[in-house]
Amino acid sequence: MRRIAIYARYSTDKQDSRSCEDQARRCRALAEARGFAVVREYADAAVSGSHTERAELQKLIGDAKRRTFESVLVDDLSRLSRDLGGTWKIVYQDMAAAGVNVIDCTTGISSDAKGARLTFGALALVNDTFLELVRTETHRGLEGRALSGFATGGRTYGFGTVTEPNPPDVEHPRKLRVVHEDEAKVVRRMFEMAAEGLGCKAIAATLNAEGIRAPHDGGRGNKRARGWGHTTIRHMLRNENYVGVFVWNRHKFQQIPGTNSYRHVPRPESEWVKTTLPDLRIVSADSWARVQREIGPKRTRQTAAIGTGRKPGNLLAGLVKCGVCGGAVSVVSRRYKKGVGYTALGCGTHHSRGETICANGRTISAGKLAAAVVGALQERLQAPGLVERFIAGVKKRFTAPKPSRLVELENLLLASEERMENLADAIAQLRTSAALTTRLQQEEALHAKLTSEAEGLRRDQQPKVLPHPKVIENLLSNLLSLLARDPDRARTILKRFMPPVVLTPHDGDGWQISGGFDLEATLDQGSAVREVGGTGIEPATRAV
Repeated sequence: MRRIAIYARYSTDKQDSRSCEDQARRCRALAEARGFAVVREYADAAVSGSHTERAELQKLIGDAKRRTFESVLVDDLSRLSRDLGGTWKIVYQDMAAAGVNVIDCTTGISSDAKGARLTFGALALVNDTFLELVRTETHRGLEGRALSGFATGGRTYGFGTVTEPNPPDVEHPRKLRVVHEDEAKVVRRMFEMAAEGLGCKAIAATLNAEGIRAPHDGGRGNKRARGWGHTTIRHMLRNENYVGVFVWNRHKFQQIPGTNSYRHVPRPESEWVKTTLPDLRIVSADSWARVQREIGPKRTRQTAAIGTGRKPGNLLAGLVKCGVCGGAVSVVSRRYKKGVGYTALGCGTHHSRGETICANGRTISAGKLAAAVVGALQERLQAPGLVERFIAGVKKRFTAPKPSRLVELENLLLASEERMENLADAIAQLRTSAALTTRLQQEEALHAKLTSEAEGLRRDQQPKVLPHPKVIENLLSNLLSLLARDPDRARTILKRFMPPVVLTPHDGDGWQISGGFDLEATLDQGSAVREVGGTGIEPATRAV
């Protein structure tokens, strides 16, 4: 029997969660009618079809590459993707390359049938057009709300929203902005301090010392550190919302193809929709003007060292954490002398939020820290017997006993095979029996599903093909060379596979450096060796 997988998806949490089960039921009916064995089912709930960064979809693609099944059933093609390019890539690149065809249950057409490319292309174009139409109508609706003074989404500290009274469309009521008085008091005080000449860092430190809750404390907005930051203060001091001026359509969010990520793209000022709502003014026009004179216009950040044409590379960017608060250690100052950049690193949390949030105000030369970390890496990577210990550890791991689930599956498979033999004998004796034939088909489908799961566990238990020790040594040597030759490239590799280096003040002016590169654990993932090999340093090598 042909082994098939079922994929289902619905778009938003406002839709019925039973939608996935409804789709799967239709797919199962087609599978039964065509005599297919369903071995896997995948479902992405409340996830948009405009991108392919979906957990279950990626599992589906991964299992297809492992030949877990031969076909994929979808209720209709838009379940895979509503994006034209995304649909084509999934069906005719990811799936086709693995020898897997896609069957649209609505039309009954398979992607490998004659003329299917034209049909699938037309369906994908219709789905993509629908998605674009939804975007256009949504944008038009938001424009109408902005022109009428209603909220268009997002949240600004100092304001809240309430549902409009007596909405003309009861099912789609709009939101009205209102002043949040407790937060508005903080905003007014912030402007008063700025007008008196206090800098953004000093204002942030003051608010943090007084324990005033920051806009995104508690994890809102993917924020990790608590407290006010100086960049938040500066942004708020330049926000025209606080004088009752609201601008919509200043930017657009452009999706990065194939991902659920977006980039911020500015729109021309001619497309902006600006409304003035005096009732929502939190600070006076005079206070606003004084603060704008005090903080000055936006400055263009210097991104290149004088005479170099580029910003000096920082090998440890994103790789070092503060041992006091756990925040990122980042650049806190940079000076240039004769065209050469000298960088100081420190706790970004202390630098931005003050000593109330983190008391670690110490700084260290980026060059000195990089030299210390690289020295430790060199010592660890060149330790005698390191590669041999790694290989011995891998071999030991793969001689471990079978997982209990694999033992259970093997017993279930033996019982299933025995039942199939008995059913086949019964059918042979009776010559014809619809009930027995159906029961045999069900048993074969169960056997295929158990076999697929068991094969996956066996693959994990199989000894991996390790590169020769000399190959590993060469790769590590090339990584060391890369640290000095191309810091940006080396940082990309280290950031992916190296645990953070923890930097903690120690003994007066000293520092304690801990954590960092655990070679045995990193090589045990296998990906590190492939990553180094795949960057052009050495040919890519198969590893664990």
